[in-house]
This record gives sequence, structure tokens and C-alpha cells, in this order.
Amino acid sequence: MSNNGLSKSAIAWPVLIGLVLFGLAIWFIHRELAHLDLRIILAQIAATPPGLILLAVAATAGSYFTLTAYDRLALRWIERPFTHRRIVLASFTAYALANNVGFGVLSGGAVRYKLYGGWGLSAAEIAKIIGFVALTTVLGISTILGIAAIGEGQRLAGLVGLPGWFGPLFGVVVLLIPLGWLVLAALKVVKLTWRDHTLAVPSLPIATGQIAVSLIDHAFAALALYVLLPDSVGFGPLGFLGLYIIANTVGLISNVPGGIGVFDAVILLAVPHEANASTVAALVTYRVIYYLLPLGLAGLLFAGHTLRHSGRGLMTWSLPLAPSLFAVLVFVSGLLLLVSGATPSIESRVGWLNAIVPLGVIELSHFFGSLVGVALLLVADGLRRRIDAAWLLACGFLAAGILFSLLKGADYEEALGLTVTLVILLPCRRAFDRKTRLLALTPSPSWLVTSAAGVAACLWLGFFAYRHVDYVNDLWWSFMLDEDAPRFLRASVGVVLVLAIVALRLVLRPAPALFTLPEADDLTRAEGVIQHADGLGSSASLALLGDKYLLYSPSGESFIMFGIQGVSWIAMGEPVGRQNERRNLVWSFVEACHRHGGRPAFYQITPDAMPMLAEVGLAFQKLGEQAYVPLGQFDLQGPAKAKLRQTWNRGQRDKLVFTVVAKAEVPAIINDLRTISDQWLGNKNAKEKGFSLGRFDADYIRRFPVALLRLEGRIVAFANLWTTPDCRELSIDLMRYVEDAPHGVMDLLFIELMLWGRQEGYAEFDLGMAPMSGLEARALAPRLSRAGALVFRHAEHFYNFQGLHAYKDKFDPVWRPRYLAAHPGIEMALTLGDTALIISGGMRGLISQ
Repeated sequence: MSNNGLSKSAIAWPVLIGLVLFGLAIWFIHRELAHLDLRIILAQIAATPPGLILLAVAATAGSYFTLTAYDRLALRWIERPFTHRRIVLASFTAYALANNVGFGVLSGGAVRYKLYGGWGLSAAEIAKIIGFVALTTVLGISTILGIAAIGEGQRLAGLVGLPGWFGPLFGVVVLLIPLGWLVLAALKVVKLTWRDHTLAVPSLPIATGQIAVSLIDHAFAALALYVLLPDSVGFGPLGFLGLYIIANTVGLISNVPGGIGVFDAVILLAVPHEANASTVAALVTYRVIYYLLPLGLAGLLFAGHTLRHSGRGLMTWSLPLAPSLFAVLVFVSGLLLLVSGATPSIESRVGWLNAIVPLGVIELSHFFGSLVGVALLLVADGLRRRIDAAWLLACGFLAAGILFSLLKGADYEEALGLTVTLVILLPCRRAFDRKTRLLALTPSPSWLVTSAAGVAACLWLGFFAYRHVDYVNDLWWSFMLDEDAPRFLRASVGVVLVLAIVALRLVLRPAPALFTLPEADDLTRAEGVIQHADGLGSSASLALLGDKYLLYSPSGESFIMFGIQGVSWIAMGEPVGRQNERRNLVWSFVEACHRHGGRPAFYQITPDAMPMLAEVGLAFQKLGEQAYVPLGQFDLQGPAKAKLRQTWNRGQRDKLVFTVVAKAEVPAIINDLRTISDQWLGNKNAKEKGFSLGRFDADYIRRFPVALLRLEGRIVAFANLWTTPDCRELSIDLMRYVEDAPHGVMDLLFIELMLWGRQEGYAEFDLGMAPMSGLEARALAPRLSRAGALVFRHAEHFYNFQGLHAYKDKFDPVWRPRYLAAHPGIEMALTLGDTALIISGGMRGLISQ
């Protein structure tokens, strides 16, 4: 949960500005094309010579290939070389997404963070790469603008109503930026500092390379459009290059995905009136070639990688990139269906289709095809958030869209595009691992606004296409094979109705939906709270898993982490942070539950927290006992430790080497750890849990030091470590090992960790809880305690409760009770059931564990 309203407004302003610019662009395009018929434009698109299309594809390939040099120069600058394959992969995927999504630095930067972070680069190094790429783009744009303004300055200045002399003067001023950069590099100025901001200056060869690759890249990108334009546009290559840069810059500033509409409006503003139809045809073709084609190739590249490595699952770059990539692909697929529903069908195909299927099928397919289109726009946000239900819905809607595309007008090109997206999406189920109910899948407000803008543009396209059709009320009830306008009207009402229902549900949804799972910045903030918390337990690190909501105190220095299962709001452990804020934070949490009809609960609390929780009306049910090994007196001496000593000696004979890797070094081994984890899960026929247990997530694992056991240099077992800043407690989260690991490797890892923890000055080692342990079966004990004691003694067939207790007991721990705090009576039992569900990842996980 975010307590920062400023961040929401910071996000809202760019969206609002983008909507205004997008609306102005659509209005201008409508005015400029008012004298044209859509059929003329479509005919000109179809008549584009194949040779020109091949030239545009070649120029696009040249642009994207040149873009790889951005990353190559950046990596050379920070002295972290990578293979050409990795550089091409990172650059191509980053730009394929950034060009379509907008917010180029943010979206492309996010891709680079996920890729380079998985390959071992630190956050600081990745930030340098992102900054270097952004600066390279600025240097190239300023160079091209300067040259174009000097050569074609009078005409470019005239486009915005400025005097002719302004263009060349502007060009000279702008050229000072790249020239000054080269001078600084030639003089070997290491860095520029202004207030708290520092800009590092590379060597002269790298600085020269920055300008050169950006010039080549933009020249290729402009060429991809220039070859498609008619001769009547009246611009030479240099002048058009300047116009392209201006249009592209305005599109970037607008924050509209791909600059769509805004970029096109600037181009249309500059070309002569008589060239508009051909220019629009060129712009549409250009967007398909330069934007959608690379996006589709990135998706195919992703799917191919996933299928080739299906035995190892989604690994390296695949898993983190899937949500962003498929959100864009599915959104584009939805727009494709909406555009198809808003434009006239091909008469010959419809006539041929009607000989096979009745008119009613064609009518219904057209209507439902548009509904599927808007549904895909909305579901795409769920894919971006890695929600499992969104993957299921997207696959279903894509399959339905393919069927409706064929049945409404034999649109095989459209069906082929949807099929490609579906085929790419199907094998990537594991990339969408956040559980939620289907009915809880609601798009974010900003995504809903973006979807509404897309729908509005498609509606405008439809009204533009059929503006020659006189409106009469009978159009709504006209069902004829050659009448596309009535079908468009009926589909438009359905689409708008779906959007209105979703928007109304967003406005009227229960307040708990206002909570959002923490993103990377939120987790970093939580990490800072943990580092300065009072009386911290090592399990506070579960907040960094990202699967629980965070409720902060007014100071922001304390939080409660919790999950929601049904109507139960279950806090994991006690409040984390300042001791003097704990009571008020508990009250805030309970009051928030009551406001939203929730049932408050605290899971795995200590006896020390009971008075504070009793004040808010909660009762207590013992869950089990937690084992703590005092490390100050832990050793392997004496008869009681004989088995542990034998295990340690056997490990020495087997030449197993124990090390603890600092978290800064974990990214370098993250792929090896992922392979071990995937194998371990497969061998155990297990699935990742969550909430009270960690799961293997690369971003999560990188936040901790990791203990390793190596055999002849190969990692055979690992565990990520939870520590407290005051060295009061040490624990592990995930412990996983390879299938052929030596016998007793888990015991050895525990022993080595306890010896290491003692040496590092930690007071205790937390071995975790033994569920149902210590519950009383006496006649006067609570019913739930008697039931738990019965399960502990007689349910070994389902879960080895006594065996788990005995395993921990051999380390001679101190056992301390742990409780569930919840409302008494039947609500306690219901909360226990919800707790079991949230820990197991739902009913399926509870049954299959």
C-alpha cells in the first residue's frame, strides 16, 4: 500500500498531458483528412510496391542493428564487456518495447535492468548504461537538428511560424551541444558537476562513437519512412531527417505509446495538402514495419528461447521480460480487432463467406470480435502485473478473436497476427505467477484511461470510415451482407458498454482494491525500515518477497505486512520498525480491516505481543513452537553432538566447501541458483508457496547473502540468509540442492551456517516453526488446541509433524511458542482456514502440498 499521494499525481500528469496531445492530434488528423475516403487510403496501402516495403524493412533492420551499438559503447565505457549475442538481445528487446510503449527511458531502462541485472551487473552499473544510452540519443538528435536547421532552416522554421533566419541560428546553437561534448572528451575532462548532479565524460573515441551511432540509427529510422512517402512531400533527405527528428521528439514528449497520432500529426502538418492520402498510407505502413514487426519478432524470439529451454523452464532473461512484452502484444492484438471492426470488410471475402455460414453468424462474430478486442486491452494490464488469471483470459480471448476474425469477414491476416501472439503466449504460463481471483482482475486507472483512448481512436476511425453514410434510426436494426456501418454502430455500443461497466466497477469496487503490491522502489523502502528496526526478527525479511501489502505508520519508519484471503486480513508476524509505533500501527491495521469489512489476524506472533493485540479485541490460538539455537554455546563436541560431528567430518572427506556469498555478488551466480531451484522443485513435485515462506524470485534472492556448498567447484546446495542488523538473529529462507548432492548435505549446510554465525557474532539461529508442536490435548484445553494435538500425534501420513520436530531437536534448540491472533469463536477457525490457504497459494496448493 502506498501512503504517498505525490507519486500518484506524478504519474497522472504525464498521462493527462499525453491524452490532451493525443486528442489534439486526432482532431488535427480528422481535419486534414476530411476530404478523403478511407477506401482510397486502404487502396494506397495495398498498392505499396513490394520493393519499397523491402527497402523500409531493410532500413528498419539497419536502425535496430545500429541500436545495439548504444549498449556496446555503454558496456565498453563501464568496462564490462558482454558477448555480442547478449548485447543484441538486450538492445533489440529494450527498443522493441520502448518504441511501442513510450516512456523510452523508463520502459527500455526497465528491460535493461532485468536483463543486465540477471547477468551480474550492479544497479549502479545499469543506471550508468541507461544514462549513457539516453545521452547518446540526445547527442544524435541535437546533431541532426543542428545540421538540418542550418541546411533546411527556413522551411522548418516556417512550419511553426518563425522567421526564416531563426532556423539557421537555432541549428548553430544546437550544434554546440555535441561539439561541446567532443571538446570535453578531447580535453579529458573526467566529469561535470552541478549542485548534487554529476555527469561523467567518456574518452574521445567513445564520445565520437556516441554521436556517430545515433546519427546512423536516426538516419535509418527516417529512411524507413522516407522511402514509403510520395515524391510530392516536397522534402529532400536532409530536410526530412530534421522533420522526422522534430516529430519523433514531440511524440516522445507526449508520452503517448509509440507517439501514435502525435508523431503522425506533425508529419501531416509539414507535407503539402495534396500529399495527405499517400502520406497517411505511408505512415500506417511505416508503423507496421518499424514498430509492430520488431515487437512480433521479439515475441517470437522469446517463445523460441522458452521452447528450446523447456526442460529448464523460463530462465535468464525470459521470466522477467514476459509481463511487459506480452502486455504490449496483447494490447496491440486488441487494437487490431477494434480497428478491424471499425473499418469496412472486403466485399469479395464476405460474399464468399456467406456461402458457407449464415448472415447471423457474420453479424454476431463482428459484434463479439469487437468485444473481445476491448477485453484484450483491459486484460493486458493483468499480464503486465504478472497475474495468472490474466494469462488464462488472454489465451481464451485470443482464441476467440481468431475464430471471430475468420467468421466475420475471412480476415485471415488479422487471424494470423492473433495466432502468432497466442502461440508465443501459450508456453509462458510460469511467467505469470501472481495469484488472484478472476473477478478481482481489474485494470489500474491509468491503464483504463489508455484503453479508453485506444477505443476512442478506433471509434473515430469508424465514424471517419462511414461518414458518407447518412444516419437514420433504422441503421441499428439493419442486417444486410453489404452493410458494414450498422455492424460498426452495434459493436461500438457494446465496446463502450464494456468500458463503462469496468470503469464503474473500478469506481465502486471495495476499498481493499486500493491496496497494491509493492514494486521495486517500495521494497527498497521497506528494506531501509528493516535495517533500522527495533527488536527485529529475521522473518521481517519476508516483506521483501513482494507478495504482501505494506501498511506504513505516519512516519514511514514502521510497517505491517499482510495478505488478504477472502475477508481475512492476515498480518505476517508483528509490526516491523520503531518500538514506540507498534501499538498505534496495530490499531490502524485493525481499523482499516473494519472499514472494509475485513477480519484482522496476526500470524506467528510471540507472547510479548499478546498484551498489545488483546487491547484491540483479539484472542490467541497456539500454532506450534519455534526452534532457536543459541550460537554462543553451539559446537560439535560431546556425545549429544556425535551425529552432527559425523555429518561434518563426512562433508570434509567429501571435499564439500562452504562459503557465504555477499549479496553484491549474488547476481553473478543467480542463473546457477535458479537451475538448482527448478530441479529441486521438479524432484519434490512441489510448487512455490509464499506469504510465510520465500520463493525463488531473482529480484528477491538478490537482496540477501547466500550460503553455498560446492563440490569440485560446482554448487550443489544453497540457502539465502536472513539476518538482523544487530546480529541478534540469523536464519535461512530457501534451502535447495541438486539431485545428485551427497547424502546429508542439508544437515551439513545447517551445521556450517551455525558455526559461521557464531564466528560472525550472531546470538541465535532460527530453525523455524514446528507446526502443532506443544499443543495441549487435555480435556479443558481449547477445542482447536485439542484438535491440533491430535493431528500432531496421528497425522503423520499427511505431514511429518513429529519428524520435523525431531529433526530440529537434534540441534538442541530452545523452543518458543508462536500464536495466531484473531477474533475468538468461529472466526478463529475461519481465519485458520484462510491462513492455510494463503500460505499454500490457494486451494490447489493446499490440496497438492
